[in-house]
Amino acid sequence: MAGTPLENFTDFVKFTGPAYYTDAGTFLNEAVQQTYSLPRFLKGKDYDKVIQSGATIKDDVMFDEARSFTRYNPNEEFTWTQPQVATEMEIRWRFATDHMSWTDQEIELNMPGGMTDAYANVQYKKLRKKIEQRMWTSVINSMEVELWADPHGSTNEAGMEQSDGKQVYSIPAFITEDTTNFHPQGWTTIMGIDPATETKWRNQTSLYNFDDPFILGSLDSGSLIQAFDDIALKVMFIPPDFHSEHFAAVNMNAYRQAIFCSRGGMNLYKAALREENDTLVSKQDAAYGAIKYGGNDLVYLAQLDAGKSDGSSAIFAHDGSNNPYDESGNDSAGNTSGGTPRDGRRYFFANGNWVTPIYHATRYFYKKAPFSLEKQPWTWVCPIDVWNNTFCHSRQRQGIVAPFA
Repeated sequence: MAGTPLENFTDFVKFTGPAYYTDAGTFLNEAVQQTYSLPRFLKGKDYDKVIQSGATIKDDVMFDEARSFTRYNPNEEFTWTQPQVATEMEIRWRFATDHMSWTDQEIELNMPGGMTDAYANVQYKKLRKKIEQRMWTSVINSMEVELWADPHGSTNEAGMEQSDGKQVYSIPAFITEDTTNFHPQGWTTIMGIDPATETKWRNQTSLYNFDDPFILGSLDSGSLIQAFDDIALKVMFIPPDFHSEHFAAVNMNAYRQAIFCSRGGMNLYKAALREENDTLVSKQDAAYGAIKYGGNDLVYLAQLDAGKSDGSSAIFAHDGSNNPYDESGNDSAGNTSGGTPRDGRRYFFANGNWVTPIYHATRYFYKKAPFSLEKQPWTWVCPIDVWNNTFCHSRQRQGIVAPFA
């Protein structure tokens, strides 16, 4: 294979020169996403919840207590039972790799002769930072994209649900608008459990009228705010205050409970607030600061925007022909269900207390020693390996607000 001329090393050209605007320890990263949601599913969780081992990822859940409580009269005989109520949830590990690489030429030509050891250390640190920063930006951006990947269709079902798939589960795989089969289009089970038959393995859904979202009145009138009121009650599970050790806490971590939406969704919610308020928040500032509902943050997620910069479509429910609905509200051919448009803004009420990105203990961004290539002996590669997947412990604590069907 022909070698690469030194002048064609793009990074070499960009990273060397007579002067920099920023200091030696700074390298502006413009490859960032506008917002990141992954920390909201990880922050504050115990190590043993996030880092695990074993051949697969498993958990037990009780969907039905097989109620054995009964009242009796004195001297009445009893029939004792031993209900088997545990349902095992199991998913497979998914494997991913990324790497950083460099050439001897790239390093040596950035190290002019006669430099002091101190200057050499500065140069090495600058080069290492740029090489590592590219790799970690690639890793983190990729995992963020995967977390909100489109689950609809047989190809995505095979990638996430099947044992030989490569993709991790995404949040939209757990939170769907389907109120008939309760799973993404093209699926039959989620994490091996069929929500069509298991009623406690369904997320919550509330609908609003995207054509007239500000109307107040009955819930059926289609107000966006009233749909928020409705879904907030549906995803709320309050345990008793006695024997509470047998029930899940209400607010384990408020930061991990958020409402994710597109830019258009955020602006629509702000418009709804202004519609219901008599005055602006501040007479000197028309903007809303930290947008919340019920104490939970509304989080703008660029991946939910229609017409994203990478050219991909927004992540939504699909119709019976596997056509995605249009988040922007521009009705288009095929984006209908039973002749009724379902285009419009979506709001994912995601409770990160019950959704966990899990990483394998021995392959948590494991870094292999650098090695040179057989046919490119002056090119070095340092790969990392990560085994992970996204585990949903409770779907009924997740919800979505979507336009009328």
